[in-house]
Amino acid sequence: MRNFFAILGGTMLAMAGFAPLAAAADYPTRPIRLVVPYPPGAGTDGSARIVAEALGSRLGQQVVVENRPGASGTIGTDYVAKSPPDGYTLLWTSTDSMSAVPALRAKMPYKVPDDFSYIAKVAETGMSLVVSSTLPITTVAELIAYAKANPGKVTYGTSGVGGLPHLATLLFDKYAGITMTHVPYKGVAPALTDLLGGQIDFALLTPITIVPFLGSDKMRIIGITAPTRHPLLPNAPTMIEVGLPQATATVWYGLFGPAKLPPPVMERLRKEIMAVAETPAVRDKMAAAGLQMAAQYGEDFAKSVNEEFNQWKAIVSAERIVVEE
Repeated sequence: MRNFFAILGGTMLAMAGFAPLAAAADYPTRPIRLVVPYPPGAGTDGSARIVAEALGSRLGQQVVVENRPGASGTIGTDYVAKSPPDGYTLLWTSTDSMSAVPALRAKMPYKVPDDFSYIAKVAETGMSLVVSSTLPITTVAELIAYAKANPGKVTYGTSGVGGLPHLATLLFDKYAGITMTHVPYKGVAPALTDLLGGQIDFALLTPITIVPFLGSDKMRIIGITAPTRHPLLPNAPTMIEVGLPQATATVWYGLFGPAKLPPPVMERLRKEIMAVAETPAVRDKMAAAGLQMAAQYGEDFAKSVNEEFNQWKAIVSAERIVVEE
């Protein structure tokens, strides 16, 4: 009798072990949350909504975008890192929270790459140099001259302390030989609002963020941080063209999950996001939003993010960039 119960107990434990795998094989059976660690209106949010709609159609379940902004993207990113690894809470984020901020800050609530499953990078872009029309500036050279004549008086807004716009602006300051005053926000959208309102003078903004305002007389686009000119901003010179190649910086957007996603879930998500990235409608929407497709998957994606993290870390150290917590 004891042997019977021992065998029965072992069988039940084995069945319990197979249960998560069986559930993963049926994935997904309910709606999926796609966490965006920035507020609505930011470039990350816009691209997330394009992907969510297409991915939901392929998965047969709604993919709901959920904004959890704050701390340069680290609040929402940490939320996903600590979520159950079942595929129902995913992360759509950018360079900021996965390589730039971790490279700048010694204390982070999550570890890169250990706390995440790297599903796919989908698109990338440079950042446009945007100035308020309240300033007498139409070129990068004029901005540098104005900032030198008014040290510390030019204000620039970013998505938060330690984010890529902040780091990239610090690099621009260094190689341009100027000093501007940082005004951190809880996302790019409020920074753009204040730029258009004349409350701040300058910001690095992705093309997807400023597309709705390209015809506005409240701002001027004077450059782009990408290594090549952007099709939506053909008149904006690159940092290479203006003589500041060290200030070149790009932003990517990608899909992540918590660490240890079950293999069947990873395989399904990777298969469907690959199909999404090749969908003409998605590619057209991304292009219209100012993004260039740059698909990368799994280990290749993880490797490139880790290399980027190490590059930013080296730049921070070499240039002695110090960011107050």
